[in-house]
Amino acid sequence: MPARGTMGRGAARRLAALLLVTGVLAVAGCSGDGAGERIRSYDIGITAAADGSLTVEETIDYDFAGEERHGIVRSVPDRVHLEQTLDRRYPVDDVTVRSPTGAPTATEVSGEDGGLSIRVGDEDTEISGRHTYVLTYRVAAVADPGADGDRLAWNAVGTGWEVPIEQARVRLSGPPGAVPSAVDCVVGGADARTPCAAETGPGGELRAAAADLDPGEGLTVGATFPAGTFAGAEPVLEETFSPALAFRLTPATGGLALAGLLALVLPVLARSRRGSAWPRRGEPVAAQLTPPADARPAQLGTVLDGYAQRHEVTATLLDLAVRGALRIEEVDGPDGARAEGDPPADWRLVRTADGGDDLRGYERQLLDEVFAEGDVVTLSDLQARFGAIASRTCAAVYDDVVALGWFTAHPAAVRRRWWTAGALVFLGGAALTAVLALTTTWALAGTGVALAGLVLLGLAGRMPRRTAAGAQLRERTAAFRDSLAAAEPRWLTEPVRVPDLAGAARTDTAVRYLPHAVALGVAEQWSRAVDRSGAAVAPDWYTPAPGASSTPVWPALLVFSSPTNPALAPPAPAGGAGTSVGGAAGGGGGGSW
Repeated sequence: MPARGTMGRGAARRLAALLLVTGVLAVAGCSGDGAGERIRSYDIGITAAADGSLTVEETIDYDFAGEERHGIVRSVPDRVHLEQTLDRRYPVDDVTVRSPTGAPTATEVSGEDGGLSIRVGDEDTEISGRHTYVLTYRVAAVADPGADGDRLAWNAVGTGWEVPIEQARVRLSGPPGAVPSAVDCVVGGADARTPCAAETGPGGELRAAAADLDPGEGLTVGATFPAGTFAGAEPVLEETFSPALAFRLTPATGGLALAGLLALVLPVLARSRRGSAWPRRGEPVAAQLTPPADARPAQLGTVLDGYAQRHEVTATLLDLAVRGALRIEEVDGPDGARAEGDPPADWRLVRTADGGDDLRGYERQLLDEVFAEGDVVTLSDLQARFGAIASRTCAAVYDDVVALGWFTAHPAAVRRRWWTAGALVFLGGAALTAVLALTTTWALAGTGVALAGLVLLGLAGRMPRRTAAGAQLRERTAAFRDSLAAAEPRWLTEPVRVPDLAGAARTDTAVRYLPHAVALGVAEQWSRAVDRSGAAVAPDWYTPAPGASSTPVWPALLVFSSPTNPALAPPAPAGGAGTSVGGAAGGGGGGSW
């Protein structure tokens, strides 16, 4: 309000003009603060009957501002989903609408998903400014009787309103003479638990209020009455159609599901047992102190489990170093500082002129790709492309073990075919199950096909078949792996001559078998055995960093050969119980139209 005082005639004329303009704007329906559509006040009166029903009266002071609208739309939910096949219904009837301000009140009530839509207004008449609507309706079966008290909760202001609400007030009364023992009120968006002001009035009614609700925010009230207040009140439950009804277990559906599963899985299980070449039962395998068949580390690792993997590629690099085809040098960080026992920051690979003879195809391919840009390269320089190099090397290893007659076909290609078959069977079974669930009660019969697809996916890794020679080599490889991992290995005490190796590796099996231990997954056990033996050989193909010559090389070599070697790892990519809003019957929202 302007301050009181004395003003001249000119000032008085200007004030009169301002008041006139303001009055014209008010008549035109403009809000005083120039805001858009909103609810100025929202008063909800709720009266509960002894049968658990509610009579609700909503007085809505709606400001259309400068918009030309036909009226308002109020949505009232009338069901809540409880379980997969069960809804709780809150039947709404006796809907009436009036307007003390003379707004059109023609009402159209229609059902919508999960509730009622109450459209108020005349499609031939447009209105603006502020208008008041009084909606009254009855809702059945709201109360929840209980031994510890009868609970009544109502979403008085639903979270579905599309306009802000400046002031909301709720009054909830029980049956005559019933006074709630506890009341609560929460406000905010869906599932919010922000308390709002609530109290029990002189007449035993619940009173709650909230201000400045944003679109999408609601207000929920709850009251607990003495047990027996709503005696005889029962919820209205309604079974709903659900695909779950189609999965009922009967002898027919269960039998068909089992028959489909077994018909597809048993032949595959039989094939996987034949192709996996499991070790023979009953006949012990002789100890194996040297690599069987003079096979290379990557070959043995692939024959053992059917997979050529990244650690077998690093094992091949170590094996090429042992055989004199390259040299490995430690590279410390810029400051040269390294705590005792820590691995170096990086390694340098140097290609040598020796060791180029008797290379398998995958070994030559690996050397050529690693040293594609020169005869000297650091592991960190290989980081970005090592994944692709390892992948191509593994594919070449698969070709090699097939060419040597240890597998009947390319193992990775066989697995891909079975993975594809398993995925197709699973998708077909899932589609069949979905169709049966939606149209019949025989959906369980289709699950057998889908489960068979999952079993095929799980067995795909065992589908590559070894030849008889490959199966025998696998058993000997397993024995060699066990000897490398033994706590007191015989290979450290029994002399073994290996004439084709470089330098100290010719007679020192501790040096020679590191690549095999890496490829066969027992590098840590092998390292502990070497430490206990006291072997202190410094391989001539491995050069420690300056100042680290007194540090054992084995820990650093284990880090070098680890699949998680940080110098080779791919770069990291950049980059309770209670009342809640909407957690009760009622709610919904609305807007204008």
